[in-house]
Amino acid sequence: MSNPEPSSVQSSLTCFVIGPIGNRHASHGSPERDTYEESLRVMEEVISPACARLGLTPVRSDSLGRAGEINEQIFRRLRDDDVVIADLTGANANVMYELGLRHTREKLTVQIGEFGRLPFDINMIRTIQFSRSPVGLINARDELIQVIEAGLAGEYDAVTATRVWAVAGPEASVTETDQDVGEDAPDADAQGLDAQDDRGFLDIMAEAEEKQEALSPALEAVAACVVELGELAEASTAEIARSDAAGRGMRGRLQVATRYASGLDEIADRLDSAVDDYSSVLSSVSGGALILIERMEDDPEALDEGQDFGMITRRMAAATRAAMSHLADMVQQMNENARISRVLREPSRRLTVALDRFAGTTSIVDEWDRRLQSLGVAVPPADWEPDDGEDEAPEVGETVEEPG
Repeated sequence: MSNPEPSSVQSSLTCFVIGPIGNRHASHGSPERDTYEESLRVMEEVISPACARLGLTPVRSDSLGRAGEINEQIFRRLRDDDVVIADLTGANANVMYELGLRHTREKLTVQIGEFGRLPFDINMIRTIQFSRSPVGLINARDELIQVIEAGLAGEYDAVTATRVWAVAGPEASVTETDQDVGEDAPDADAQGLDAQDDRGFLDIMAEAEEKQEALSPALEAVAACVVELGELAEASTAEIARSDAAGRGMRGRLQVATRYASGLDEIADRLDSAVDDYSSVLSSVSGGALILIERMEDDPEALDEGQDFGMITRRMAAATRAAMSHLADMVQQMNENARISRVLREPSRRLTVALDRFAGTTSIVDEWDRRLQSLGVAVPPADWEPDDGEDEAPEVGETVEEPG
């Protein structure tokens, strides 16, 4: 994939980058030096080219040129800059503190981070996740361009913390915010609160369960492509062995590689579509799912009513982990393919991008599963079906035994 063309328009908007900095003067191989090199690579290959495409000039704290107290300059930029990009890889304490300060402002904040190295307590907020492969960084760069571009057009939602600060404001007193609500009080929408919170628990649950039904076939389609990739690789390896035994040499191997590439292309088409479907459905489910889980955590009655939803979600999480179990091997295989023959490079690249995208969407499902497990919601057996209203749902904490 070629680099994006830089914007010809110089933007007057300001952009501040927070993230792990490390120490460029530390000895090679030390954790501080590794952190510096990793953060620099993300800056050079993801953030800077994405910003250049939009006419922005990203500034990190270690490049602030103005004399004065560093912390004060950071705080001012967190308060005032039009865009803040937060690299949350490794959940650095200073970065999390700076992100919290930024969330008090109604300004565009974009989160990015390396897959598998993000803290659980922020991954419910949209975060661009990447792997450190060349394709993974290119994919992150392109997604960052899209997110910033949409955000600058006003197409983004403030996180809960920002809404709370914006609604209350620094001058709001406890008396003002906690007073009894009369008939003339503004409704939740007028106060800027989440309109979904005004719906009944059962309304939200029914909508979430309906959308959940579309997740299973989407996930099964992704898993089927991953299985097919493994089968195709095994078949091609066996075919190479037969070709070598017949003495066909490198010409024979190239012929096998060409057929292998054709098969990979066909799977890549289906995998792209399957990941798109899965990501789209998961995005439509996520808002309602988080509201339901939060209410189940706060209200024992909601927990009892939400058992079916919770068990469906936990079963989906188990299926997602099963699909992910071979993902790292598949990505490694695709990277090796690209070195074997030129004909394998493009289909392998396409597959790696699709697999990276799928991996990046699954962290929120792990978070749901963790929270439901802490509530005592069981993982149902394979033959379990949601309650039809005639039988009692399993009690919280009750282990569902496999039949047999």
